Amino acid sequence: MKLAIFDFDGTLFLKDTLPCLGNEWIKQGRSKLRYFKIYLSLIPLVVFYKTNLISRELMKYKAMKTFQTIFKGMTKKEIQDFFKQAYSGIRRYFNPMIIDEINYAKSEGFHLVLLSGAYINLLELVAEEFGFDTVIGAELHYQDGYIDYNREISFVDGTSKLKYIEDYFSDIVIDWASSRSFGDSYSDHPILEMTGESIVVNPDKQLLNLAESKDWRIIEPNI
Repeated sequence: MKLAIFDFDGTLFLKDTLPCLGNEWIKQGRSKLRYFKIYLSLIPLVVFYKTNLISRELMKYKAMKTFQTIFKGMTKKEIQDFFKQAYSGIRRYFNPMIIDEINYAKSEGFHLVLLSGAYINLLELVAEEFGFDTVIGAELHYQDGYIDYNREISFVDGTSKLKYIEDYFSDIVIDWASSRSFGDSYSDHPILEMTGESIVVNPDKQLLNLAESKDWRIIEPNI
């Protein structure tokens, strides 16, 4: 089996997920007080990241762990309804060049994988629209039908992506030399270096340097 592995934030999606989900929360007329409490609690994380006190991956993990408290008291269905309503607003920021890559990979017979640290509730909607075969993302947890926001999220970061892929396809022989991967951050490099074809999308400086040294294809968003 040959895989085409796509990242979400910064690759298919041109924005950061959490701020956009926050905007969609407000657009849906939900609690502004709850939103601003979350927003204020995230500011120190951004400051720590900008001043190089914590890594991008740690900042994202802690931000997602904090953001999930916005769903306090909500059932699994209510949360899924939120994501469904938010999807049209999120979708406006999809990279058309990557949509073309998805369709092209599908036509070539690749097994399409959407692999991201974004909430799987959102990723499954993306997969439904574009025909992804496998989706791996951050899982929310529930107890008695309601979100259990005190539990750790199953965060998928750059360093763990390869392990998630290897575990998921442990019973299947993967033709890595014929596989293809897409990413935007240097933290994606374990996956990018594993596949025979690697494509970087609007890469950060460190990933750009790596891509140029390895002669990988580089896609810059046409926006």
